[in-house]
Amino acid sequence: MKQIPCMVYSSTLTSKNQTTLPKAVVALLKAKPSSILAYEVLENGAVLLTAKSATFKDIADSFPKKKPAKPVKVEDMKKAMASGAARRFKRAGR
Repeated sequence: MKQIPCMVYSSTLTSKNQTTLPKAVVALLKAKPSSILAYEVLENGAVLLTAKSATFKDIADSFPKKKPAKPVKVEDMKKAMASGAARRFKRAGR
């Protein structure tokens, strides 16, 4: 196992509780823009930060659920297309 030197890095917390991870920390975590960061609070009060690359399956449940649309009949689609075509034709001045 590769020995990682003990270093101290810092960043500033904004009023919106956001921060930028130092480049060296991102490299050590092997984090990417889609990575999930996990903060584990240890018994001694220290916080352990780890990163996991997210897959679509990992984040799929975080997307809002879309209500299924009512099915549209083919006849209704044809009427809507004909109506739209007629409006465009009239606007074109023909």
